[in-house]
Amino acid sequence: MKGIPSHLINAECDRVLNATFLTGVKNHKVNTYSGGMRRRVSLCISLLGDPSIVILDEPTTGMDPKTRRGIWDLI
Repeated sequence: MKGIPSHLINAECDRVLNATFLTGVKNHKVNTYSGGMRRRVSLCISLLGDPSIVILDEPTTGMDPKTRRGIWDLI
């Protein structure tokens, strides 16, 4: 996973899940998620490995207002 040492993969996944408010549903299948939750999964994937730059196109479309504010604070 993008140069992450194997012993740190779980910690890195937990870090991005926590940052995008998906920790509580991390063991659920993605096909059960709403559209806004799927956008957060995409954001998780893009944040793995702590990249220096991330290009996003309307990352909060379809999210509820509380989650949208949290994601914008994260960004």
